[in-house]
Amino acid sequence: MADDLTGLRDRREGEIVVHTFANGLTVTAEVSWKKDRLRILPLTRLQGALLNYLMREPSRAAGRLVFEPFAGSGAFGFMALALGARRADLLDINPRAQRFHRATAAANGFSPQVARSFTGDLRDFTAAEPYDLILANPPFLPTPGCVTGTLNSNGGPDGNTLLDVLLARLPGLLRPEGEALVILYQLVQGGAPLAARGARTHVPDRPVEFTLLQNRPVAFARYVEAYELQHPRERDGIRRWRDELETAYGPGMTLAHCVMHIGPRGEAPGPVTVRRNVAEKFGSAFVVAEGDPDSLPVDGRRR
Repeated sequence: MADDLTGLRDRREGEIVVHTFANGLTVTAEVSWKKDRLRILPLTRLQGALLNYLMREPSRAAGRLVFEPFAGSGAFGFMALALGARRADLLDINPRAQRFHRATAAANGFSPQVARSFTGDLRDFTAAEPYDLILANPPFLPTPGCVTGTLNSNGGPDGNTLLDVLLARLPGLLRPEGEALVILYQLVQGGAPLAARGARTHVPDRPVEFTLLQNRPVAFARYVEAYELQHPRERDGIRRWRDELETAYGPGMTLAHCVMHIGPRGEAPGPVTVRRNVAEKFGSAFVVAEGDPDSLPVDGRRR
């Protein structure tokens, strides 16, 4: 089987990026360097890992009712439709996203009844019925309170503010036999991503697998240093944030990109596992190597 089935090609039209996949799907976004906190981020190798997974296993999307919260460009939902999903609901708090969703739907021949776009907060979203598959890339950067961040990057102090919202809503949003896949950038302590704690609280009856996309995590101290270099006037606030996190979770933390895969509900408590199976599950082309720009995505430089 080919390692990367996406065949992703990009074309720039001013500040617009047009992504084209091997199966003919096109998705539009904006350039990452646009100085606008409402920008619609283009796809990177991180999103590519999940898109490649769907293309490798199209039966996970075919005939399914799909939900993409924090949708941005809507690439996950549109890929699911291209693979035969029954419907995809796209939700983003950014009002600009809906314009991009409508343009992408029209360009690919998806009707508004099949590709439905909503503007709003996940906390307030009401689904007509539970979903079979949830695909998400929430804002995930651990962000000091003294740094504003952008709408699509700021994940709160530990990076999991909006992930926790999603996990709390999952019991009502996801069918018992349904699955969810979520792209994250995680603080890791004792070998486990912090998100494992929220998973055990909100979905204790589902198996949860974390696949680490990085071959070597980044030291939290290095991440803090990068924030200090970018925001020298906020150094005191950044160090207070560092101290609060280390008090809460302990010293020696690292950070790594990962994909969180939440499986069908069972009758017994589901296991939480951490695996280094990125090449087998997503493709070796999606391993984030040490020194790769994606390995340290501090706000203001990458996301």
